[in-house]
Amino acid sequence: MAECPSRIQKKNTERHRPQRAQDSGDRYRSQRANVAQEEDSGDYLFSIGETTSAKSSDIWLVDSGATQHMTCSKKFMRNYKGFDAVDVHLADDGIVQAIGSGDIVMSMKTPQGMKKGVLTNVWHIPKLSRNLFSVGRFTKDVGPVTFTKDGCYGEAKGTKWKIGAREGKGLFKLQMTPVAPEQANAAKSSGCQGGTKSYLWHLRLGHIGHDGLNCIVTKNIGIGIDISSVKKWDVCEGCALGKQTRVRFQSNTTARTSKLLEVIHSDVCGPMSMATFSGKRYFVTFIDDKSRYCVVYLLKSKSELAAKFMEYAAMAETQTGKRVKYLQSDNGGEYKSDKLARFCAERGIQQRFTPPYTPQLNGVAERMNRTLVECARCMMEHAGLGKSYWGEAVMTAMFLRNRCPTRAIHQDKSPYQVWTMKKPILANLKVFGCHAYVQVPQDKRAKFDSKSSLCRFLGYAEHQKSYRFEEVSTGAIKISRVMNFRLLGPSAKRKVNIYL
Repeated sequence: MAECPSRIQKKNTERHRPQRAQDSGDRYRSQRANVAQEEDSGDYLFSIGETTSAKSSDIWLVDSGATQHMTCSKKFMRNYKGFDAVDVHLADDGIVQAIGSGDIVMSMKTPQGMKKGVLTNVWHIPKLSRNLFSVGRFTKDVGPVTFTKDGCYGEAKGTKWKIGAREGKGLFKLQMTPVAPEQANAAKSSGCQGGTKSYLWHLRLGHIGHDGLNCIVTKNIGIGIDISSVKKWDVCEGCALGKQTRVRFQSNTTARTSKLLEVIHSDVCGPMSMATFSGKRYFVTFIDDKSRYCVVYLLKSKSELAAKFMEYAAMAETQTGKRVKYLQSDNGGEYKSDKLARFCAERGIQQRFTPPYTPQLNGVAERMNRTLVECARCMMEHAGLGKSYWGEAVMTAMFLRNRCPTRAIHQDKSPYQVWTMKKPILANLKVFGCHAYVQVPQDKRAKFDSKSSLCRFLGYAEHQKSYRFEEVSTGAIKISRVMNFRLLGPSAKRKVNIYL
């Protein structure tokens, strides 16, 4: 049995590197895209090229030579991470580029019934003509693969099942079906708890607790809630994975203020282990003491804090007609910069610093940061999104927390209502990470182009009264008010209430 080797070159991989194949040297192993085939004279390895057939993102072939699983579509991927383009040289001298990797959940039929497994570190190569299942990677990560006359079989934990069947021309077609993230989310959202509107509002409001949702409903805190009572739901998987044990902060003994902007609490959170897609690694919160209304800014570095506080002060003073009097923070160097000190001195703003190693004395900001991170983590877990989405999730968490009740202020009002003197409108809230069809503007499409594109909901463009979306096929961010929120079924496009 002869092999047609392929080659791989790496470009600009200092920031993000695809997973390395382990060998004796410190170089990447040659990557192959070889599909097992047969002729009358016996089996041999045939190298896939881009001219072999029309592209299909739904077909998976068993590849006995590839060192990585490879897919031409992102639609089944979870925990997706982009990396700098890597050239993959095919045996027919064609070149395609790997631009990211992620995990794909596979459904398969075993002697014990239908089971699910996860293919990890699947490479995203948009210009591949077929999706390739790597025998070598499966053998390394899971268990052995054996080939017989009727197909190929995988083995794991004492269970053996058919993973590939012989097709025409001797190709082995994968007998496992990828599960789309939205189908998995639907499964999470179905059953006894998912079928209730209470659970749906729990998801829409950033995994709010039962008591908080009950407060919104019974005290009529928001406009547009279409339930009259809150029913208990079972354990939410996003909450189970995302929420942490609460550590109680020392109570703040300082008297509460009676006017907006009298005291602004602030704290910086970060650096995060993974940067956002725009390179941000920190976020800073500014919380008004009276209303507990919070504003978040994403930062590439802590040195941006002074500029963001200037931006915040201008916005807050314009909206409320009040003036900022005190800025309370910890002793971080970013709060003691000359730029921030000069601005505060010129505006008559007094800075108050907590003593070193006493975060509890900056408890308002510390608690808010923890709440936002916890809410963001739950939403990302439920949506099956990778850590690079933390920025979008934190901004969405801020939007939602401002519209939910808090014990720090009167229970029949939200921070948003105290800040704006208006009840928040909740009717248009959606579940973070759900899919929608977003209209493509007429001037950006040809006559027979699709009028909409499949996108992922990533939050609210508050100042534009619109939604933020990520186009699934390109990763581009879109701001739109014209969309149709949908959940894709396995064989048909159908509307599902859980995401409306």
